[in-house]
Amino acid sequence: MRFLDTEVKYKKAPNALEVPKPKIIMRTLDGVPVEEVRVVADNRFEWKGKQLEVELKLLDPDTHEEVPETEALEILRHYKYKHIDRNGNVIEKIKNEWGKEFLPVEHFELKEDGTEEQVSPFPRTNVIEVPEENWIPSPTIDEFLIETIYEIFADNPVSAKKLFDEAEKRHRQDQIGLTKTNFSWGGFLQYYAFLCPHFRDGKFEWLMKLSSTKIGYDHLQDPPEKITVPIREAPTLKTLPPVMALVVAAKKKKKS
Repeated sequence: MRFLDTEVKYKKAPNALEVPKPKIIMRTLDGVPVEEVRVVADNRFEWKGKQLEVELKLLDPDTHEEVPETEALEILRHYKYKHIDRNGNVIEKIKNEWGKEFLPVEHFELKEDGTEEQVSPFPRTNVIEVPEENWIPSPTIDEFLIETIYEIFADNPVSAKKLFDEAEKRHRQDQIGLTKTNFSWGGFLQYYAFLCPHFRDGKFEWLMKLSSTKIGYDHLQDPPEKITVPIREAPTLKTLPPVMALVVAAKKKKKS
């Protein structure tokens, strides 16, 4: 490949998983294995550009002649997830005594040595907290592989003013925020969350960028000649917040 009119090599940068992604298995309260599967929620069949009528067989909507299933194109419109046990039974959510829905299953972390440990999911993050020491130089984010981005905004004018004042301040200081604790939607995954002020076309918002992976740089090179003017490197974060551990569920005592 050529770049700047010279021959160069390129290779995908390696990365290291900073936040663990445990392997979780599920069982019913009676110990029957459960898996989460994706099922069709809405679909259609087409043949020669026409949507087919679906009864017990596929029919041409014009001639009402039967169309072989092998010739029809099934188009998935929507899908949803269901939990099914090993016997084919669908596990539905139930309500606890406070009216909150939950799935009546137990979760186990499958470890590398083949052993299992019963665990509980992380709570969903409801408060985004960034202490002053976690407002870090913006180049820090270049060290991470961003997996997804969310926009943060407010409809309330008072709240919007607070968001704007903080965004303007951090933008001037070229800073982004790293949350005090790792971010979780609930479940068994967690992320490092970076809060970044974003200005465009005279408007503003905050972006929350999530990552669980740090990028490795294996091909940094020494300059081929002495640098006459020192290059100022952008400071980056040296220490990451500690990773939350899965909560080990208390073992139930067997009744004699």
